[in-house]
Formats: sequence, structure tokens, C-alpha cells
Amino acid sequence: MFRAALATALTVVTLALGACATTSAPAGDDVGTKANGELLADPVALPLYPLLQGLSSTAVKIRYKSTSGVDESATTVSGIVLVPKGDPPEGGWRMASVGHPTTGLLNSCAPSSDPGLMGSTGVIASFLTFGYVVVMTDYAGLGAPGMHAYLEPKSAAYNVIDAVRATREAVPSTSTSWVGYGVSQGGQAVWAANELMPDYGAGLDLVGSISVAAPTDLRPLVDAMENGTLTVEQRVLMPTILSGLKVAYPDLRLEDYLHGVMLSRLEAFRGCQNEGSELRGQIAQNASADDFRPTSPQAADRLRQILGEIALPSRPASAPMLVAYGDSDKVVLPQWTAEAIDRACGLGDVIETVVAPGQGHGQLDLGSIPSEWTSARFAGLPPSTTCPQP
Repeated sequence: MFRAALATALTVVTLALGACATTSAPAGDDVGTKANGELLADPVALPLYPLLQGLSSTAVKIRYKSTSGVDESATTVSGIVLVPKGDPPEGGWRMASVGHPTTGLLNSCAPSSDPGLMGSTGVIASFLTFGYVVVMTDYAGLGAPGMHAYLEPKSAAYNVIDAVRATREAVPSTSTSWVGYGVSQGGQAVWAANELMPDYGAGLDLVGSISVAAPTDLRPLVDAMENGTLTVEQRVLMPTILSGLKVAYPDLRLEDYLHGVMLSRLEAFRGCQNEGSELRGQIAQNASADDFRPTSPQAADRLRQILGEIALPSRPASAPMLVAYGDSDKVVLPQWTAEAIDRACGLGDVIETVVAPGQGHGQLDLGSIPSEWTSARFAGLPPSTTCPQP
């Protein structure tokens, strides 16, 4: 099933998950000579994740070449590939490329190095149950050397697309057809991947993408910072958002937007999301509104400009989309997502919108809707749309 080179890697199946991060890869200068999505090292077999043991026959960590959306330079990205039990169907395994939600900014915040995949096991289990090979990228800067340009959508989109290419090399019994699925940051990543497929996805067939609680256009955050109306949930994320944006926009001055305890305790917000969440919540809740207020109208306008440059939609999507959000989301306010969907519909996108009553930000309980929608896309059935029709 896997390429022959993997046979030698199977001897390390009993290694701890953390050891996977030592997988060798070509030096940075050599990565640029590789094709997008090309494996940079032999896949390394992993112990099956505890919650996925009954569903997956094999799990491997991969390192592959991708592209920075900031400067188009070559990047090294890690991720995991899981293969369902059984034999591939005629035509090869269908694939799901999963974009994970926010996990942090550090190299150590890679979901592939966490036994619980930092909360993504449920999503992966669902796809495995329905017979999909699943790949989940760690995103550039998480799990491999480099800085993580958090919420810079092109980089994440390239990582999601190239993860499919890398999986096809690691698992030759896969087909070219795939679906994108992402939550929060991952929802943004797969939406952007859908838009970028015509330019970047040659040789692959995206049947559709599912974006859940995606941060589409965050420019209204600046108004909330100026007006002192950020929610507690938004306060908690602002240091991560600003620190991630600074990777893509080095001229951004964090001290123009964070003050007082939010600036002095900035390090508390740089760690991984599965550590120290209670402390971050306390700091953000106890901070004053002035601790988030831009220092000048010019600083506010600069942040709006940056957030506008990473906003979605940025162009028409290439394949149908399922977009879901909770009507009680306190991070990405529901009206923000609704407005982004309206703009995407105006571009001609085919979108089925699902609003989850009483649900907030993150993974949503959508019942069987995602699995049925995905099955219909692979079956070639006409997609439904909630966009206004002429």
C-alpha cells in the first residue's frame, strides 16, 4: 500500500509520538528543487492514535515541500496520513485533506505530535469510518522549522493542497479526488484552497470543501478594539492573531495594539492552545478595554488593511462549498460569516449554508450533513445551494 521505502520505517512503530519530529529532511536550500507536495523524507510509521485504533490500518508522519503564501518561497511542512482498514475501492482511495483549528504558534504545536491530535480525532475518525484516506497538515511553522504565519490563508491553502500530493506519493492506492474539511483556522485554509485550486492544484480533483466556523473577514475586530467591545473570546485570541500576522507583515507593531497586562503577559499567549488556556482566559478577562485599543487611527487603519488582504472570499471558488457556523459564535460573529457568504455568492460560488442554532465557535454538531454532502460530491450529484438564484 505504501511506497516501498516505508518498509524500513515500520521498525520504529513503537517509538513515542514526539520522536516523529526528528524525521530527517533535505536542507533548506535543497527543498526548493523539489516539486510541490513531494516527500522530503521517507514516511515514518506511528503508533496508531488511541481513539483511531479500530478505524485505521496505518498511520504515518510525512514531511513534504510546500510554498509560502507570503513570499512564494519553498517551505517544509509536516503532517499525518491515516489509511482506513480494508482494501481500496476501484479507482483508488478517496481522500480528505483536513485543516486543523488553531493550535498555537510554536513548532511544538503540531497536532501530529499530540496523542489526541489537539482535538481533531473526531473529525478524522468520521472520515476513516466512511472509507477515506485522511491527511492532516500541521501547517508551515508547526512541526517543522520556521515561523507560523497564523491566518495567512495562502500559505495554509498551499499546505492543504500539497498534503494531498504528498499523500498520493506515500499511498499510491489513492485517487486524485479529494475533499477539503476544516474548522476555524482550518475552515479558512480549505476555503482558500478551493479558491486557489485553478492556479495551484494541477493534477488533483477537488470535489468540494467544508468550512466550519471559518474566520473569513476579521476587519470588524478593529472596530471592536477601538470601541472597547471585544468579546472575552476575541480578547483571548487577539495576541495570537497579531503575533501570527507579524510573521507575514513584519512592520506590524504589537505594541500599537496590545498594552498593559496584555503586552506584559504576551508570552502566556504564545504557547499551544492545549496548555495554559485557563491562565490566558483570566488575563484577557481581567484586562481593560484600553489594553486592546489601537494607539492611533493610522495604526487601526494599518490593521484593517492587513486583515482585508487576508479576507475571504478573495476570488471565485473552483468547487462547491458547505459553510457552517454557529449562531452563538463569540469569536467570528455570525453576521461576519453571513456577509462573507453573501459576497462569495455574488462571485458565483455554489454554497450550501448551515447555521447551527445555539452553538458557538469551533467544531459544531452538524449531524449527518457533512458526511452526506461529501458522499454526494464524490458521487457526482448536483450540489444544492442556498445562494440567491437569478
